[in-house]
Order: sequence, then C-alpha cells, then structure tokens
Amino acid sequence: MTTLLTGATGFLGGELLVRLLQETDHDVVALIRARDDAAAQERLDETLSVLLPPGAAGRGRVRAVAAHLDRPGLGLRVKERNALARDVEAVVHCAASVQFTLPLEEALRINLDGTREILDLAGRAPRLERFVHVSTAYVAGDRPGVYREDEGNVGQACRNTYEQTKLAAELHVESAGLPNTSILRPSIVVGDSGTGWTPAFNVIYWPLQAFARGLFPVVPGDPDARIDIVPVDTVADALLALTAGDPHRGTVHVVAGDQAPTARELATMAAEAFGAAVPTFVAPGEAPDVEQRAGAFLPYFRVRGVFDAARGHRLGFRAPKLEDYFPTLLDYARATRWGKRGQPRWQVQDRGLAAA
Repeated sequence: MTTLLTGATGFLGGELLVRLLQETDHDVVALIRARDDAAAQERLDETLSVLLPPGAAGRGRVRAVAAHLDRPGLGLRVKERNALARDVEAVVHCAASVQFTLPLEEALRINLDGTREILDLAGRAPRLERFVHVSTAYVAGDRPGVYREDEGNVGQACRNTYEQTKLAAELHVESAGLPNTSILRPSIVVGDSGTGWTPAFNVIYWPLQAFARGLFPVVPGDPDARIDIVPVDTVADALLALTAGDPHRGTVHVVAGDQAPTARELATMAAEAFGAAVPTFVAPGEAPDVEQRAGAFLPYFRVRGVFDAARGHRLGFRAPKLEDYFPTLLDYARATRWGKRGQPRWQVQDRGLAAA
C-alpha cells in the first residue's frame, strides 16, 4: 500500500511516519515544503535522523516530494500531480499551521487552501481507498456543554484563527465525497507518555515553564475549566489505526474527555512538581499583566465544556490520565532544559525500553 503523508516533519506526522515504517509494509510519499525534491529529501533525512537510528529498517520505503500547501496545485504541474496520485491508496493530511495568532488570510491560505489542494490531489488518485484528515477537538469553539464527535459547524464562536480555519477545512473534507473519509480530532497534544519526548515545547508547556519561573502568581482563568491534554503516542496510535487498520468513516475524538483535569487540578500538579504554592484564580481583567503574558493560550483556561469520546473509545482510542504521566513530561523537560538540549527520539526511546 502507498500512503501519501503531509506534515511528516512535524510532531504528529513524524510519529505516524515512524509507525508506518516500523509497524506496516506501506510505502510512504512525504510531501515536504522545499524548493525541489533534493531539498525535500534532505529535510526528510534530517527528520529521520532524529526519529530513527542510523540504518533503521524501513527508511528506504519513504521518499520526499517537494510541494507547497499554500500554492495553487501544491506548486506542481498537472502532469506531476497526476503521476504522484497514480499509485496512492491512502492520503493522510497532518500538515497545518498551529499558530493561534496568524492573521486570518495567512491561516486560511495554509489550513484551508492547503486542505483543498490535498483534496484535489486525492481526487485524482484512481486507487484511493481512504482519506484521513487531522483536525482539532477545539473546532467545538467557545461554548458550554458536551462537545460531541458527530457535531460540525453549530454556529460556535472560535477563539482564534487556528480554530476558525480548521473548522472551515473540516467542512471541505466532509463535502469532498472521497472514500472512507475520517477526521481525527485530538485535544492539546503533549509528549510521549512513556518517555516524555517532544521536539517542541509549546502550547501547554509554555504556561508550565512560566509557572515554574514564578511568572504566574495568579491565574486569570476558571478553576473548574477542563484542560484536555493527550499524549502524542495515543494520538499517533489512533492515526495509525485510521490509516492502516480497518477503514473508518466519520469524526473521532482522541481526548481525555471526562478524565481531563480542571485548571485548578493542573495548577496543583504543577505547584507540587515545582515546589511552589498553588496559585489563586482570578476573574478576567483582575491581572492584566499576567493576561498579557499568557497571550493566546489564556482562553483554554476558560473552556466551558467537556469532549465526548464515545466513538473514539469504541475504536480503542483511550488516553491515560495526565496525573499518571505528568512527572514523565516534566522529567524530560528538565533533562533537556525545556528544549535547549533536545535529544533524538530514538535515543530516548531506547533508554526507556532499557529502563523498562
């Protein structure tokens, strides 16, 4: 089977790539932003050197193709696109900008127009068996209640351009009419639950690091808000199942759901880990300097709902409780000085296996 993958140089896409090479016999075509195929292959090789040990089996089953999600036709000629699509049987679209503060026009160009271009490419694949799109559970928007997997655009208010453009992209995926289309919606993705490994310390890591440095004496959020966090291994395992397992149609949440900690519980875990006092929660506007430091992530400390994951659970996609692997995440963060001394994934995995 030949799988076309976008986002292979990213966190989740890289984790899926490792699984495709180690746990399946798929050939993989990775679309990578680069000036030409040689430069794309160089970027891919750099990524593989971090993900897999030298000489690892399966590396010869992946090749890179230069492409640009933000250009018409992916920056390829029609003949090139048709040739690329000829043998593809599965398409997995992981690539996206996950920045919360991108101007809307730029976010649309990457997250919406890029998805349209991938859908067009998939539509040219005569042997296509499935299309898997990675979205976010937070397309549910800023509203109270239970966020269900079968809900799409229900008029919700988005917190940022990331959510807005990912929701728009979902609507295009659903209306494309491709075979066995599935949409994976993870919540906040953090490092591996067994090793803590992550190539980037962003999203939830930044508030934790700021808390460790005493920059958050108070938290301008709702202490009862749910902070839904899942480890990358749970999300990547689910993505592999959708890509290489039995075909699935529809939208699936990979979330902590009703096991997600509240903001107060997360703050307590962090306080205990850093030997600090549990911070006080204050209402919006009472700590403007802290709100300014928190920036675009602050609304996620005020989430008013809970994600339902019934469909994901039926498929076997269950995340561990954060409290069970939170120390592992922090151990890796400290060991790498919050990313300043990053380590190859394969070395960290080998040490974890040896310890086990």
